[in-house]
Amino acid sequence: MAAKQNYKHLPSNYVIFTLHAIADGETRFTNSGAIMAKVRAFLSQGREKDSDEFKTSIFFDVMVFSKDENSTPLVDALANIKNKSLFTVKGRLAMDEWTGKDEAKHQQMLIFATSVEPFSFENNGQELGEEEDLGEPA
Repeated sequence: MAAKQNYKHLPSNYVIFTLHAIADGETRFTNSGAIMAKVRAFLSQGREKDSDEFKTSIFFDVMVFSKDENSTPLVDALANIKNKSLFTVKGRLAMDEWTGKDEAKHQQMLIFATSVEPFSFENNGQELGEEEDLGEPA
């Protein structure tokens, strides 16, 4: 009989995406005094083969929190992302849901970042290929 596997420490909702920023990164203080950074970005799904039109993009708020009032390299990295830049983020996927003033339910996809780095097509100084046209958000 096989031993029972403990799934408690396995990653849950862990994602790695290369995203296109649609705003500059920003920092704020939380109510508890910790620093948080946030940037709005989208994931392009490319173009339709038949029509060459862009498929609907998926939008995310990428966020990271410090444990206290001191910034961290990860907070700084996310805060320094510039509008229209590509970056790769690793982290946990989540969804925020709320009811608006219009009584309608709204949802927002979130990524709680554990790693952020500028995107590059280079690998150890060697080009991997031409840049793909990621386009504008649909």
